[in-house]
Amino acid sequence: MHIEVGNIHDIQNINEKIDNSFNGTCFAYDWFLKLKGSENILKIYDEKDTLVGFMPIFNSDKEKEISQSTMYIPYGGPVIFNLPKEERNKIRFIRNIEKSLGNYLQSHYEEVNFSTDNNIIDIMPFIRANFIPEIRYTYKLDLTMGIAKIYDNFGRDRKKDIRKAEKRNVEFIVDSNMQYFDVNKAMKWEAKYNFESTSEFVKKYINATLNKQRGMCFVARENGKTIGGVHIAWDSHTAYILYSYYEKENDDVAIAFLYYKMFEYLINNNIVNYVDFEGSVFESIEDWNISFGAYQSRFYNLHWNNKNNLYLDVYNYGEK
Repeated sequence: MHIEVGNIHDIQNINEKIDNSFNGTCFAYDWFLKLKGSENILKIYDEKDTLVGFMPIFNSDKEKEISQSTMYIPYGGPVIFNLPKEERNKIRFIRNIEKSLGNYLQSHYEEVNFSTDNNIIDIMPFIRANFIPEIRYTYKLDLTMGIAKIYDNFGRDRKKDIRKAEKRNVEFIVDSNMQYFDVNKAMKWEAKYNFESTSEFVKKYINATLNKQRGMCFVARENGKTIGGVHIAWDSHTAYILYSYYEKENDDVAIAFLYYKMFEYLINNNIVNYVDFEGSVFESIEDWNISFGAYQSRFYNLHWNNKNNLYLDVYNYGEK
């Protein structure tokens, strides 16, 4: 296998290829990469010079550095279009791709940081190349169970929240034109912890997901006022919960209510089979996600630099 630098526009029907791939997510779509200013990619070819996948190059301030923040780009790494049918050949195929990528990255960059998606289980070639794996967990929900069984698996507190919202006659709104969804309030967590992001970019991104029918906003309304909102983006398999907020402390029931109605919406419209809760490295968030009956799914952040510096703060997740 060999690697070549290219551009997302080099690959015809790239989004369709991502949807039909082994592991592609909506964070590799050409329009998403364009919004992130990361249109350059590494094209992956097999021994027959057939394009078998690609890896986004997420830009950094430094020319010789790849830097992907999972705060704003949950999954990166290689997108593999087709896999052999036999299991032993699948393993060899993925490992050959990872080995080729590792060699290329180390030959052309001084520092590399990126995440794999949670379909990439085997990262041994990266480990053998001295990439440092940071283990992360997300939580996912299988929508094919149906809304009744999903609700049965909710924790007692979540069911209580939903009953409270229904008793208060909280209204569920599918906000397809962002009439009610407040981007600035959805970013209050980033503002609190001084993460670098702008409401302008987030608004562009949310609008793009709406316009391309790859996402939706949902809001909870009570007495004519919005008391909470959730935004999700999706690919052909999975919807990702990316932004959420509620107005006041006694309005925290709105999020549980919105999640429940959102799951129902995704099922009734046959949009995806899974929901990825995202943002699960903090214990309090993990407890929240678990309370919806979600199951644990592992993925990796991979780190390497040519100075052999130790990554002492890899697991420093802050106060939250």
